[in-house]
This record gives sequence, C-alpha cells and structure tokens, in this order.
Amino acid sequence: MECEGRTSRLDRERVERLGSPLARRVELYAEVPSTQERAKELAREGAPHGTLVVAGVQTGGRGRLGRAWSSPAGGLWMSLVLRPEIPATHAPRITLAAAVGVAKALREMGVEAEIKWPNDLLVGGRKVCGILAEAGFGRSGGLEFAVLGVGINANVDPASVEGLGGTSLRAELGREVDLVRLLAAVLGGLEVELARLNDFEAIASDWRLLSCTLGRRVRVRRAGGVVEGLAVDLGPDGELVLETGDGRVALFEGEVERLR
Repeated sequence: MECEGRTSRLDRERVERLGSPLARRVELYAEVPSTQERAKELAREGAPHGTLVVAGVQTGGRGRLGRAWSSPAGGLWMSLVLRPEIPATHAPRITLAAAVGVAKALREMGVEAEIKWPNDLLVGGRKVCGILAEAGFGRSGGLEFAVLGVGINANVDPASVEGLGGTSLRAELGREVDLVRLLAAVLGGLEVELARLNDFEAIASDWRLLSCTLGRRVRVRRAGGVVEGLAVDLGPDGELVLETGDGRVALFEGEVERLR
C-alpha cells in the first residue's frame, strides 16, 4: 500500500512519524476508488477516532451532491474517521471547522486560500481544495462518527484542473510541495479547529475573516429553487444568510455562484 509521489513521497514511515492524533491508524494506498468510501467502511467497523486513509490517486473520488472529483497523481487525497463528542445537530460544524483549519494551513505555506461557502477553498477565485464531511448516526439518533474528506490539488498538473476552474499549490507557489509536510500542516490545522467544535462562534469568527462569499452578491441553487441576494453572514449552525428583496433568508445547502 506504499504510495509513490513524483518528487515527493507519501510513505507510511514518514506519515506515522508525524505523531498526529488524527493519524493514529493509517491506511496508505497508491490507488484506491475513494478514500471517503474506505474510511466509511472502517468507521462502520468501529475504527477509532484518528483513522486516516490517504491515497496517491482516487479513481472514483467525489465531492458534494455526488459529483465526480478529479484525483490524479500529485494531489493529497485523504479521509479521516472522527468520533467527536458533540450533539448530532452540530455535525454541520465539522465542514466549516475543517475549512478554517485547512485554509490556515495553506496560508502558512504562502497560499492565500479563501473559503467559498460551504466547503471549497479558492485561490484567486480558482478551486484548490474540496472538503466533504459525512455523518453516521446511531439507532438513538446520536452522532456515532463523521468521515471528513479533504482533497487538495498539490502537485497536480495545472492543465488537468484549470479547465474545471481549478488551480494547484504547485502553480501558486511555483514549486513542488512535499506531500508529507503538507499532510502534517493540514492535520495540525484540523486538530486545532476540530477541538473548538463546542466553541463554534470562535470558528465562525475565523471563517468570516477567511470567506470570499460574504459581502458578495450571489446566486444560490438549491433543491427548493434559486435564491439571489447579498451574502451577509454565517448563522449559528453554519447556514449562509442572504439579504434578499424579500428579507433575510438562511440557506443550509446549495451551490453558490458569485454575481458580477
């Protein structure tokens, strides 16, 4: 299950030496259909908090709403099994906390990442990272586990993502990124923010500062139709608050498009 990179290498020994509490158990693949699906299998089997699945290539990666997610060699494709001690109603906070943690990690590397509600990281308006959190509930309705997927275009050929509105860390920095160091930075950022899930206003405050959605006129496509307005705030449960001609509207899901 050793994963070979091109100029950098994701190998088990280096990953395990990180000593991260979010990498207590590691599964490392050169290629896998989906780290998210594998992590969900492990979660259902009782895998502990901090089980990490990481791959060099995903052949069936996906994002929100079941969309395909291009996952070629050179990227960092990972999923984490989490067992946070939070009420089930707070599960949506995980996505927002993760976005803050990863954005901060990328900024420390010199990449000016911004958060597009609810789960994308952009650089100069182009997508560099996608985040997907899925919850598993017990028979009583409590939160049993969450699986957090993070996909970063690290050393991906920019030509393979530019047509999809994407960019890569390599393109932004002008150099190759060491994938293990990137993984260490991401895990460190996630550890800090996930520890604050019960102090969501602190996370939300940082999210607002990192957002490229707030303060913009947007169109949001959702199951109930299309809503347009000015994105004015993030609500207490992570909802996007729009100021529309008919008053304020809180949106819990949808695809955001910025309007000129």
